[in-house]
Amino acid sequence: MSEVPFGRPHLRTDAVPAVDVLIVGAGPTGLTLAVDLTRRGVRAVLIEAAPALPRQSRGKGLQPRSLEVLDDLGVVDAVLGHGQSRQDITLYRDGRRLARIPAGLAEPRADLPYPNIVMIPQWRTTTLLARRLHELGSAIRFNTRLESFSAGNDAVRVVVTTPDGGREDLTARYLVGCDGAHSIVRRTLDLEFAGSSDETQRYLLGDVTVPGWHPEVDGAVLSHAWLGTDGSFLGLAGLPETGQWQIGASITAGDDLEPTLEALQRLWDERTGHPQVRLSDATWLSNFRVNVRMVEDYRRGRVLLAGDAAHVHPPTGGQGMNTGIQDAYNLGWKLAACLNGHDDTLLDTYPAERLPVARRALAQSTNILDVVTNRNPLVRFAVQRLLLPLLSRPSINRRLTARVSQIDIGYHDGPLADDELSGGRVRPGDRAPDAHLVDTATGQPLRLFDLLRGPQWTLLLVGDASAGRLDCDALPDEVHTCLITPARSTSFSGRVVIDRDGTFRRAYRAKPGTALLIRPDGYLHWRAHTPRADAVAKHVLGAGAHPPPAAATRRQAGTGEGHDTEEG
Repeated sequence: MSEVPFGRPHLRTDAVPAVDVLIVGAGPTGLTLAVDLTRRGVRAVLIEAAPALPRQSRGKGLQPRSLEVLDDLGVVDAVLGHGQSRQDITLYRDGRRLARIPAGLAEPRADLPYPNIVMIPQWRTTTLLARRLHELGSAIRFNTRLESFSAGNDAVRVVVTTPDGGREDLTARYLVGCDGAHSIVRRTLDLEFAGSSDETQRYLLGDVTVPGWHPEVDGAVLSHAWLGTDGSFLGLAGLPETGQWQIGASITAGDDLEPTLEALQRLWDERTGHPQVRLSDATWLSNFRVNVRMVEDYRRGRVLLAGDAAHVHPPTGGQGMNTGIQDAYNLGWKLAACLNGHDDTLLDTYPAERLPVARRALAQSTNILDVVTNRNPLVRFAVQRLLLPLLSRPSINRRLTARVSQIDIGYHDGPLADDELSGGRVRPGDRAPDAHLVDTATGQPLRLFDLLRGPQWTLLLVGDASAGRLDCDALPDEVHTCLITPARSTSFSGRVVIDRDGTFRRAYRAKPGTALLIRPDGYLHWRAHTPRADAVAKHVLGAGAHPPPAAATRRQAGTGEGHDTEEG
């Protein structure tokens, strides 16, 4: 993939910034942010220290809410084409089958088009995002490492090492660290990565071939897990379209095993009861220990953090990568708004909204891990003899999937939730559900998500009465307006859609005359009755203008010069 031109050597520090946003790290978080900003016309450049995207399965499950994000970014069809939602999970104890758990069985609904986790190796997700970035006219700048930066009031001065080993001085309006758990950006800011590391919970990982074992059978991706009475664990998770498996095995605190194929083979022989099977063709080998850490702020002036640079989770529950993707999605439209003249207090709403989400994800993934790895005999008996058999029931399995889907994440108590009405099913701060509609101009069916897709705000008007005082020509350019009606008869001159089969009414329960202002990231911002254009404009242009007092204090603390350091 070709490089993106970025600045020039020895750029003067008082020059106009060469780019609007410099993104450090081309993982799922950095790529999501780069795609989102690029489609908004932002001059964003993504740098990556590695020579290419790594082929690692790592975060191998995309949650339903992340799929909705990727829908908006134009990637979801490719993800669904390469991934698999149906799973068949078999658990063993002492070599005997303990439970067989089907997963991915939920049917799409009008309000929830992607109800299941999609299994897809992380390298495939990053490849598809990189391809989308290329389609939008940009690309990753590989072999480019952040060396140091200095954040001022008007720009961030950056030094990077270039592919030929040289140094380049650059400027950007904003810098975003998406550079993982060992983030150079976070360390440069000297932000505490508070939390804990559990040395007793260590794992070897790899992407391998298991001869004679097929990762996919009858349209389902297979997984196996062997649970030992001594608390040991070995798992296999099929990787769709690859013929490979991700293998993960626990090791004891005193074990000095390194991540090699030979070490994994030894653990396989000891725990699975299949010593005749010889693992082969390892394309990725790694190890990890359980870390539960996060920073207490994602922003220091013009420098921000997202994804693993801001929070790290145990892998249980599939929260880490997905939380990072949604960090980027929350941040992208806010950065674009500030670059287009919006007061940058809007950026204080990013940590205000996303910090509680990270805390919840850390707690949720840690709680699941504690249950799975608990060594108490009574707890283990309850998990293996009671809980796991219950999970084999489709109805209970669907409920568990819904608990980790991140669909219910919202920002009710955040600074961007404003309500002038009572009742209704969807309140400001909630995710805007999908619905089935019909375009009156063409007679063609469409989804509500088709109306929301793109970088704009969307004003949904429920029935003719909602537009009674609205001058659509006076609305800001970034607001797209649509009238939703149960029938074709209407006096509204703008875009009109019909609530096909009443799915919008059931999902929102919004009374006639209601106006719903939906943010660019698909969350309801404001509800009102028969609003005027000036009220809509006030909410679009004034969003985040009154940050929480603590956020304003943090901004002032992060605007001074300094923060110079060298990597290492």
